[in-house]
Amino acid sequence: MGKEEGSIYDKLPLELLVRFYYEINRNIQKGILTDAMYHEIRLIEQTVLRRGISLEKLYDKGSRIIEAKKLLIGNNHANTK
Repeated sequence: MGKEEGSIYDKLPLELLVRFYYEINRNIQKGILTDAMYHEIRLIEQTVLRRGISLEKLYDKGSRIIEAKKLLIGNNHANTK
């Protein structure tokens, strides 16, 4: 039997995984997404755990990336006025 094929998440860079994980979790908590998204969360979790990254670090990094993006967008809007 050959090597088991990984998920699409195995091919993504860490920053993109972080964003997906954080946003999917936030939307699940808000009730925006369905329970089917839990499957996607599990695939991402398996990928980052294989990479040696804790789930706490993943979520924390995701929240910092999102906050930095919000600040950048806010600054860009302020500079265009």
